[in-house]
Amino acid sequence: MKKAPPPTPKLSDVARLAGVGNATVSRVLNGRMHVSEETNRRVKQAIHDLSYSPNRIARSLKGATSGMIGMIVPSISDMFFSQCAEAVESVARENGSLLIVMASHDDPSIEFENLQLLLIHRIDGLILASAQTRNTKLHEKLSGLTVPVVGLDRPLREANIPSVISENRKGAKAATEHLLLHGYGKVLCIHIKPELYPIQERLHGYVEAMHEAGLEPLLYKAENAADAEACIKKHIDSEKGTIAVFAANNLAARFTWEALRMLHLAIPSQVAMLCFDDFDLADSLTPPMSVVQQTIDDLGRTAAELLFRRMRGQTEGVPQSNNDPLRLPTQLVIRESCGCHLTMDTTH
Repeated sequence: MKKAPPPTPKLSDVARLAGVGNATVSRVLNGRMHVSEETNRRVKQAIHDLSYSPNRIARSLKGATSGMIGMIVPSISDMFFSQCAEAVESVARENGSLLIVMASHDDPSIEFENLQLLLIHRIDGLILASAQTRNTKLHEKLSGLTVPVVGLDRPLREANIPSVISENRKGAKAATEHLLLHGYGKVLCIHIKPELYPIQERLHGYVEAMHEAGLEPLLYKAENAADAEACIKKHIDSEKGTIAVFAANNLAARFTWEALRMLHLAIPSQVAMLCFDDFDLADSLTPPMSVVQQTIDDLGRTAAELLFRRMRGQTEGVPQSNNDPLRLPTQLVIRESCGCHLTMDTTH
């Protein structure tokens, strides 16, 4: 005769073993404050000893927290957002929560559908890297939520939601100024997706540096390597000295690099390069690529920590104004593609 499986442990069993009340176990499970370290340790040990697993869906239906947070990003395959997600997941785990990550593919309609799905699963909080800076339908929905939300990489000012972003403008300005210090005759800016907030900020930083140097900004949108080749060819033919390119993101840098190879132009002796965003193997290229580096782990961790503080109703460390995002500094990592032969780091 087949043995009956052992009974599933209940919350009351955990409370009995830990020597506390059911409410105390609930507070530990929900990550709430006002539980001593010793009590917290005993409850977690009892949970482990009994192999207790709370029914998160049932608890959420009763009005308790679900123990889940959501994250919507443009792309899961993008190194920047996947690294951010890893940092968020680490903080979620520290707080006893499960992270659900969904991709919008930079499509506002998919983004809205993802938001609806996450709300159906009764998430306790949301981190959002929005597909569009201005999206009235999304912002109206976000403004009416009782669930705490934090913006990542792209601010959500119109929805009155706090955000965590990089110093895109300052980083781009520092990169352009570095190229200008080399004395290059022209500094081009090759970019893609100028409608995105981070790119807009980088273009502003580039233009600001050029204007302060008394030079005309040379902005070019490149959808592929052929576009990059056309704009470089236009200027390399008319300039005897070395020109430089500031690539506004790593995709624009890839197109520029391919274009220079097709034109048989040497880096940096004929065309110098500096890119916003570090990427795998950037330091292994010949020559190694100089970059503006974002602190990606810090961005994800800071956004997650801010979200959990908001979920707990804490005010310490939470921005007083949602219209002023938390801005994390970037780092200018000098390698050789810009014309330098020494490696140095500069924070901006």
